Amino acid sequence: MSVPQGAKMTSIPGKRRFQFDCLHLPEPMRYGPLLLQQIGDLSCDANFVLSNHQQVCYEISYVVSGKGWFATDDHRFDLEQGDIYIGNPGEYHQGGSDPDEPFRYLYLGFHFNPALPADHPFLDIKKRMDNKATPRCRDRLDIRTPFVNVLKEMCGTNRFSESMIQMYLEQILILTYRNFFSDWDAKYPGEGGENAAKRAVYAAIHYIDDRLLQIEDLKEISDAFGYSLSYLSHLFSRETGDCLRDYVVKKKWRKAVELMKTGEYSITEIAAIMRYDSIHTFSRAFRKAFGYSPTQYIREHLKPPSGAGAARSNNAVF
Repeated sequence: MSVPQGAKMTSIPGKRRFQFDCLHLPEPMRYGPLLLQQIGDLSCDANFVLSNHQQVCYEISYVVSGKGWFATDDHRFDLEQGDIYIGNPGEYHQGGSDPDEPFRYLYLGFHFNPALPADHPFLDIKKRMDNKATPRCRDRLDIRTPFVNVLKEMCGTNRFSESMIQMYLEQILILTYRNFFSDWDAKYPGEGGENAAKRAVYAAIHYIDDRLLQIEDLKEISDAFGYSLSYLSHLFSRETGDCLRDYVVKKKWRKAVELMKTGEYSITEIAAIMRYDSIHTFSRAFRKAFGYSPTQYIREHLKPPSGAGAARSNNAVF
């Protein structure tokens, strides 16, 4: 399905650089346990101001980049990249962007389906949201991914889009619940419940594995779990014998070699996937790590891919 019939851009006071508003419907659309009111992606100007208004539905916002603030019933909360904010029906809500680093945020407005049976687990989430101690929380569980995925489904037309939209909406709500109200990382199966250091390192390893190519700074990892970088690095070295920085670097190079082994990507494409600015900077870094250029490494250590893949893998000169 594409953007549903009746969807329109909403008018929000203040300046904005870009707004994609999939839904702002007079009647919410039902997706299983949720009734979707609106969902969108808003990039703000330095002068953006969200005027004070009363919430008509539950709203979950996630700050993708930059800084800003939201206020609930005149209680202001400063926000930055990686923050989640909850608004409840009946609350008064306003906000604005930072003058130097204006924020971009994703938002979801919804109602809980009133037809849910009394024992439905989402009603516990509703109860927790209704009685939240604070509307702001750091994201530890990558809520951005289902947000982005549901927006993609809204933009396209596919046989299974309606099912995918429901799944992603439920993921957003469950991840919000876990971030705010559940010590999910600490209770993840497979770790001794009494050993906080091992739990922290175990969670960090999973975080790295899940977001390897998105990690730009090691501080992102420590911030995700509320530790200082020096403390998490100390725990990581003590528990694994590896320096945290070295572990991430080794995992990234292992990923680069895995991509080479497939024969499906050119060196230029692999450099882009690994988030290098150019094929030349990637080649220099690879040579420093392995003692070979990427093309030499493929020739010396990997079975040359056949057919079109071979031509693509050798399309760069170092």
